[in-house]
Amino acid sequence: MNKTAPFMDLKAQVQGFMAKKEVQLSEELAEKYGVPPEEVAGVVNSFLKDTYGPAIRMAQAIDSKEGVVLLFIGRKDCTICQRCEPILESFLSQHTDLVLVKLDYSQPSGLLYHMIHSQEKGMLPLIAFIFQGTIRIIFTGECLHAAVYEKYYNECSQNIYAH
Repeated sequence: MNKTAPFMDLKAQVQGFMAKKEVQLSEELAEKYGVPPEEVAGVVNSFLKDTYGPAIRMAQAIDSKEGVVLLFIGRKDCTICQRCEPILESFLSQHTDLVLVKLDYSQPSGLLYHMIHSQEKGMLPLIAFIFQGTIRIIFTGECLHAAVYEKYYNECSQNIYAH
């Protein structure tokens, strides 16, 4: 299980990921074709916009939400993800203030996983509590008991309403 310690700004995570990818891909293409990185910048930007555009738009939609968002990124063929769904559904039924954003990792918007969880290797599902664009808690690779979600939801709620 991964849990964020300091809160993370969703918009900053997305922008940082995109900037890092732009530099990485520009350098790789420049080296491959023996040209300066500036010459491949347009191609790289277009590629990144096409590839990550749906995930960026999803992040913007989440960022604009007023209440607490429960983000779930998984796959239909992931057994851990399948085990998590009924637990999360039960948890959500008790917290009607939460907005569920459920993404399929294999879809373009599911690339938001990599923008949020910037490690090379990760495991599904990714479950995050996000409030007004701030990622409060992230869990990856595990199906947790509802009491664990409740605990972190309460911590998020206390922090949210204290401000």
